[in-house]
Amino acid sequence: MKVIQELHEYEDGLRPPPPSPAHAWEDGKWVFNDERAAELLRQEVERLSACVDAAADSARRTLVGDPLRALEYQQAAVQAQAFKDEGYPKKAVPLAVSAWVVRGRTARQAADQILAKATECEATLLALREVRLKAKARIQGHLAKGHADLANQAADEVLAAIRALTVRA
Repeated sequence: MKVIQELHEYEDGLRPPPPSPAHAWEDGKWVFNDERAAELLRQEVERLSACVDAAADSARRTLVGDPLRALEYQQAAVQAQAFKDEGYPKKAVPLAVSAWVVRGRTARQAADQILAKATECEATLLALREVRLKAKARIQGHLAKGHADLANQAADEVLAAIRALTVRA
């Protein structure tokens, strides 16, 4: 058992708690460390941003599925647009469009449906990107002002918005 001889002597577990994680124990007192505060801020921005990015990545996978299938759909949209631009010629229906000519659907209807689906998917992905980037900027702004509670609230809000985008799609 150690006995503290004078009030200014501290054992590791007996010193007063730090006022914040950015404080360091120096010369018998807690001193605010600017470098440590900046590092903690950077880490928190990274942590919350990583949460937002992970949710957006998951949403993208839900929205477009397999990346190769997404590429296939993109190519189908390019072919459908070219077919439409040429006036829907009956003797030159692209393979990607003709594959959609089922259940009484005409080549024109197939092309238009492919284009509508591509437009919808693109709009959702752009909305997801916008939500993600704006949220990360808000998070960084709140933390730079020392408002960790607002930064966490912004992260929670964007995660809910991302979930809503995937449910709507």
